[in-house]
Amino acid sequence: MSSKAKRACLALAMVAGFLSSGHGASAQDQQSGNIGIELNRLEQNGEACRLTFVVGNGLGSDLSGSGFEMVVFDANGLVRLMTVFDFGALPAGKTVVKRFELPDTGCESVSRILVNSAARCSGPGVDASQCAAALTTTNRTETDFGA
Repeated sequence: MSSKAKRACLALAMVAGFLSSGHGASAQDQQSGNIGIELNRLEQNGEACRLTFVVGNGLGSDLSGSGFEMVVFDANGLVRLMTVFDFGALPAGKTVVKRFELPDTGCESVSRILVNSAARCSGPGVDASQCAAALTTTNRTETDFGA
């Protein structure tokens, strides 16, 4: 086997080991009975601040629809925006990535994002109150994020 092929095999083995180890908020939540929302990234996209979330549904039941009310605070700690982000269908045991844009917003001005409630959450035997109780949050950004 060539050294290039050996390096490729080693890289694949490392990635497989990482994925099977359960790293990441959503991987942990897939079998936990939780809905895990990770704020993964904020990035400037023209005049808008783009938010990227990684979401895992560990409720054991597919969600046909989900929406979470979030509050965005500015650099002075004042409420800038209160809105419902529509995360849509969330299959059980699956990790999905969702992006939302905050128009006319510089990412540097966002100091905090609060998950206020589960505004919508539906699936077999599941409602918004159960989703709210099962919600966990993690953060990979410098911006405060949580419930």
